[in-house]
Amino acid sequence: MTASSQTLTVQHLSVRTQQDARRRIESAYETTVAVQELPSMHVAWEATPTSVLVTATDMNVLAEWLFVMHGTVTTVDLPSGQTVWTLRTETWTDSELCPVVPVFVTVVQATGAPVMHEIAAAVTR
Repeated sequence: MTASSQTLTVQHLSVRTQQDARRRIESAYETTVAVQELPSMHVAWEATPTSVLVTATDMNVLAEWLFVMHGTVTTVDLPSGQTVWTLRTETWTDSELCPVVPVFVTVVQATGAPVMHEIAAAVTR
């Protein structure tokens, strides 16, 4: 086996490992949404090899995830007059074979727009 073919094999395994991890994480997210009856409308999501990134267009999505799955919220004020609200939480599991996965639920809204007390109370600075 030549050095170049060994490199290709190692790279292929690395990509394959990442794809397998992403599939497991997708499954963990989809199971959490289904079992916990979390919102799936007004949501775009992406599984990475280590977490799930959820972007919602409605603050009620973040509120529902916070109510059901708990977590902490961070905010970032943008110079455009918007605030990014991100909930850090985890997927649900009832099996040691399916470890929990970090989930980041993000909503952008106008800076100063009202938010539910429970969301504001979950903010960590």
